[in-house]
Amino acid sequence: MEPHRTETLQRCPICGSEALVPALQVRDHTCSLRLFQFTDCLDCSFRFTNPRPTLDAIGNFYLSNNYISHGHSEGGILERVYRFVRQRAIRRKHRMIAKYKPSGHILDFGCGTGDFLGYLRSRGYQVVGVEPSIRARELAVQNHSLVVVPFINALPALEQFHVTTMWHVLEHVHDVRETLRKVYARMALGALLVVAVPDRESWDAEFYGADWAAYDAPRHLSHFRRKDMCQLLADQGFELLNIRGMWFDAPYVSILSERQRGTGRWLSLFKGALIGCFSNLIALVSTKPTSSSLYLARKKR
Repeated sequence: MEPHRTETLQRCPICGSEALVPALQVRDHTCSLRLFQFTDCLDCSFRFTNPRPTLDAIGNFYLSNNYISHGHSEGGILERVYRFVRQRAIRRKHRMIAKYKPSGHILDFGCGTGDFLGYLRSRGYQVVGVEPSIRARELAVQNHSLVVVPFINALPALEQFHVTTMWHVLEHVHDVRETLRKVYARMALGALLVVAVPDRESWDAEFYGADWAAYDAPRHLSHFRRKDMCQLLADQGFELLNIRGMWFDAPYVSILSERQRGTGRWLSLFKGALIGCFSNLIALVSTKPTSSSLYLARKKR
């Protein structure tokens, strides 16, 4: 890979503190094989990738068949299982949203190839997507005839959306506060916000440490805990309604983590699934979160 441009943050993205210390070093197993430094804030304990690729350079770290195979390949058994679970998840997501908003205008921030929005439109919703990847946008338009823009600034800052979803997107963005501010400006009063992010306080995250696949350096720039997300949502004017566990994430992430540790193909499937299920069990019987958490919030009136 060609040399990439980086930037170093001098302040915590959450609280603004300058009291920063090095934390983990995490290898990019997907693309560059380089080590990336994580930084912790001494005041609020938020963790973020630092230094990190700049906004105009980070796209290079998505140009990998290994990265694409996690979601789009027709190849191995893990990819087939992923697609099966994803289709079931789309239906569950619709049922969850319908309990709050049975109809209306939906924005999916980071819509990818548009499968989720395509399903919602078939259920009567008006839908719009934001997706920076050119190839993903093309597939969303080609396969589902969706309206998809490359950046949220391409949408007018009108209070138009009744639901905004961000499925494993916020950890990828360079400025989480500014992103949530822009989302807020485009939501109707009382609209529903749905945000899913990995949780670094889960048992599987602690078990795998720097090998935890959901750290996904350097594509994941922020590494959230529930405390961080609650603070961010409150600061941007959202009222938290509920936090839900995401039970399918731990087995999948644990399988990927085993692969990163060099475990063989079939053993990684068995061992990773077992460890992921154990992580879910810990979340059931303790205050530990699941491997990823889902936040439901409302734009305050």
